[in-house]
Amino acid sequence: MSPVKGHFDVRYPQAVLFPAPDVAGWATTADSMRRINARLEELEKEVQHLRSSVSTHPPAAAPQSLQGILLTPSESYHADASSIVGQESSGSRVDLVASQVPSLSVVPTTPVHSLSSQPPSQPSPLLSDTTSPTLSRSLDFVHLHGHQVNALFNIFFTHYHPYVPLLDPTISPDQYYARSAVLFWSIILLASRRYTEEPGLFVSLTAPVKKLIWDTIANPPHTWHVVQAIILVCLWPFPTSSLSSDITSILLSTAQTISLRIGLHRPEAIQDFSRTKRRLMPDEMAEVARTWATCYITAQTIVTIDGQVWVSSDWMIDRLCDRDSTMIPMSLKHQLLLSRFSARVGQFMSSHSQGPTDLPRPGEFISLLALLEREYTELASSLTSYISEENKVLLNGIGLQLYVFYLLEESDSDTRKRGLLRAYSIAISTITIINQLEALTDAMAYGPVSYFRIISIAAMFIMKLSYSNLGPFVDLETGKRSFNSAIALTRRTSIEDNDLPGRMSKILTQLWSAQVVHRGQRDKPPGLRLKTRLAASLVHDSIWMWREQFGGQPRSGTNTPLASRGYFADNRAMEQQRGGLSARGTGSAGQEAATSFPVGIEDACPDGLTLEDVVDAELLALLPFSLDGEIFTAPGGC
Repeated sequence: MSPVKGHFDVRYPQAVLFPAPDVAGWATTADSMRRINARLEELEKEVQHLRSSVSTHPPAAAPQSLQGILLTPSESYHADASSIVGQESSGSRVDLVASQVPSLSVVPTTPVHSLSSQPPSQPSPLLSDTTSPTLSRSLDFVHLHGHQVNALFNIFFTHYHPYVPLLDPTISPDQYYARSAVLFWSIILLASRRYTEEPGLFVSLTAPVKKLIWDTIANPPHTWHVVQAIILVCLWPFPTSSLSSDITSILLSTAQTISLRIGLHRPEAIQDFSRTKRRLMPDEMAEVARTWATCYITAQTIVTIDGQVWVSSDWMIDRLCDRDSTMIPMSLKHQLLLSRFSARVGQFMSSHSQGPTDLPRPGEFISLLALLEREYTELASSLTSYISEENKVLLNGIGLQLYVFYLLEESDSDTRKRGLLRAYSIAISTITIINQLEALTDAMAYGPVSYFRIISIAAMFIMKLSYSNLGPFVDLETGKRSFNSAIALTRRTSIEDNDLPGRMSKILTQLWSAQVVHRGQRDKPPGLRLKTRLAASLVHDSIWMWREQFGGQPRSGTNTPLASRGYFADNRAMEQQRGGLSARGTGSAGQEAATSFPVGIEDACPDGLTLEDVVDAELLALLPFSLDGEIFTAPGGC
């Protein structure tokens, strides 16, 4: 076999590609012709041997477009050469080889995932376009071979993309790279989050991809492929250990701005937002519609997490939801309907605000919630029969965000109690569905950030209602099991040590333990002290509760419990502490209080103790103040 392999070495074409006069000279030399004919005969025998091997081993008969993926590099050269020799023409065989050997150069090929993504009756058009391996790619010091690129694209379109069907899985990696390098590397980054073949790849790619995104943003003009890249890293964000260091909202605002500037919200008049006249082809129109719809969905997800308000709807969004059902996938349309309703809730409640909390006056609260809850019930009824389990999680999440507003109502009416009991039931159901999805598809490992947030809200609802005067009306044992499942699911979301999901699992565990200790809360109606974050108020209020009770926990043996007094301590407790930090904690006063005052660090940490002395370093990043500042203030300016 070794003599034959020598004929297919990359340097082989140089041995036969002589100028025409030399070829004519060879024709007069019998010895030279005999040597050439002998070599060609050996080549033909090798081709016949390969064909017979293929015929006796059917699995090796892969589609031509996958030869560069399924074969080793040397086998790929043999396969290409066999197709060369099989195409004899009227010219001499020497000319045939000389003219065809250069086709051994590497060109893009179809990724493996495109086969599985196409129905049998509709084969991918790329299968017949190219036959060579995917090109290797490099970003800074990270280098990926073609087979690694194919594997990562396969992972992305198999595990991540089904949750948000934004892109076209039939397009090859090289074509994606040609369209947008930042989109290509964003796909690679997401796929590497749990890439077991190279466990350190995600960490190595995070900084270069982040830099590439910022560099791309800073150098317009932009295309909608840049928007797609930003959307992906917002749905599966860069890991961070602190909410204050999360750049997702900033990136999302940039994606929204780019989308509006290039006219994605008006695809049929996109030339009005361009320097040149152009009309989108049908496939481009569909891609733009998917991009704008996904941008809207992502924006609503992130602003709801942050407790902000965005535009409730848009002409193109209404068209995709109500009239045109062919431009975007049905799964994406369902998500769009849910996001539009979520935006309506935030817009509706904040538009009736009567104070800094962005909430309606007490007399209007329940009636407005009843109206929105009826709309939610109608939306759920219209989708339940054909919505996917993945989108059912999002449907329940939208419901939980709506029911958070019942916690913001100060009355203890029967209507409020019934609404909160429905929220408890939805929270249990949501965790059950995600548990089932996790067992089947690793939903928490591959799902977008919205899954993590929904799990957090569900767990906090269970905890809040279980330890309140509604406790006797709920199934506490089922709630406890669901809460434990939520902690395990949250840990499953974590991709690196000390990221937000990992910390949230610790926070939930500690908060539940604290509720067990403070059983006095069971005779009080559930409510929130932080009321300025709309549907996100429950999560942020719980985080502040954790900061009070555990963020300033002293060392063992210390009799000055910083956390026990709480940031929401009442006037009497605060006056006692300003005269000297009491050795006896005032935790109960802190939980019942409604007022907060800024406290100097020198007052909070007497006897020469600094904040680092009493706060665990790992938890310090979650605290809402800087060590360089002089004071720290309660949320909402309270």
